[in-house]
Amino acid sequence: MMDINRVKPKLKQVAVLLSLSLLPLSALGLTLTNADVQTIINQGSRPFTGNILIRDNQQTYVDLTIGEHIHADSRFLIGSISKTITATLVMRAVDQQKLSLNDDITEHLNIVTEHPITIAQLLNHTSGILPPKSPSLKARSQFIPGSQFSYSNYGYKLLGDILSQSDQKPYAELVNQFAKQYQLDISADVGEITDLYAQQPRLVHGFMEQQQQRVLLDEFTIDNGFIAFGAMQASSQGIAAFIEGLTQQQFLSATSLQAMTSPSAKRPHRWGELNYGYGLQISQLPGLVEYSHTGYLPGYISAMIYYPQTQLSVVILENTSWDLDNMERVFGLHDKIRQTIRNQIKTDD
Repeated sequence: MMDINRVKPKLKQVAVLLSLSLLPLSALGLTLTNADVQTIINQGSRPFTGNILIRDNQQTYVDLTIGEHIHADSRFLIGSISKTITATLVMRAVDQQKLSLNDDITEHLNIVTEHPITIAQLLNHTSGILPPKSPSLKARSQFIPGSQFSYSNYGYKLLGDILSQSDQKPYAELVNQFAKQYQLDISADVGEITDLYAQQPRLVHGFMEQQQQRVLLDEFTIDNGFIAFGAMQASSQGIAAFIEGLTQQQFLSATSLQAMTSPSAKRPHRWGELNYGYGLQISQLPGLVEYSHTGYLPGYISAMIYYPQTQLSVVILENTSWDLDNMERVFGLHDKIRQTIRNQIKTDD
C-alpha cells in the first residue's frame, strides 16, 4: 500500500516547481531598480529628463520621472514608435478585409510609381520609394522593390494616406479612435507645436541641443502625414499598454500579429544587424527574443522594447533631442539600460 504521508511532501515539491515555472522569467531574473537606472544616468555623458518605465505583467521594476514639469503621466512626441502604431492600424484594416498586404499602392493612392509597390513593402521599408519632385511626376525608386531595405518616413506617410483614403477620415482621427477604443494614453494632434503646448498641459515641452545649449522647440508643424511616421503623442504608460496589448493579441488576429513579428527584411542598426517585420525591429538570439522601435525627432527621443518570453516592457521617453554628431552620447543611456536588462533576463530555454 502507498504511504500517503511520504507522497505529500513530493507533491508539494512538484507544486512549488510548477508554480515557479509558470512565473514570467523576468520576475525571476530582473533586479533592475530606480536606483540602478539613476546610477547609469549619473555615469553617462549627458543629462536625462523624461520618463523611464520597465514592467512586466506582475510588477513594475523601474518607474522613474526626472525633470521640471515632467510627471508620471506626461506625454511626449514619440518619434518613429508612431510607425509601429501605423503598422498596427494597417494590419487591423487587413483583418477587416479593407486592405491586402499584396495590394499595389496605386490601387489606393493617386500616385504613379516607377515599379509596382505593395503595402507589405511599405511596411517593411523595402519599397525603395522616393517622393516625386512634383505632383505630375512619378515617385522615384532607389532600387527594385523588395530587393533591399531602406528606412523610409515617406513610405509610412503613404501608409497613413492609404488608411485615410480607405476610411475617408483624417489619419489623426483614426489614431484617436483606436486609442479611445482600447483606452490607450496615445493621441494624434495636428497644428503648431506652440499651440499644442498651450492646449495640452500634459505635453512636455521639447528641447533641441544647439551649440551645446538646450533650446526650446517652438517652430514645428505637425500634419497628418507626419503623424503616420513620427509625431504621435503618448505617455510611458500609454506605450507600455500598447506594446503589451499588441503582443498579447488584443488588437489583431493571430495571423496579422505573426506577420508583424516575423522577419521580412534586415536593418543595419547601432545594435548590430536587426531583422525587421512590419513596423517592428526584431532581434532573435538563442534564449532571447526582442521586439523594438526607437524614435528621434526635434525635441524628443524615445525607445520601446518588449521581450515576449518574459512579457517585459521597456519605455524610455525624453524631451531633449541631443546633437547627432555624437551618436554614443545621444543613445548611450538607452543602450546601457537595454544591455543591462538583456544580461539579466537572458535564458537558454
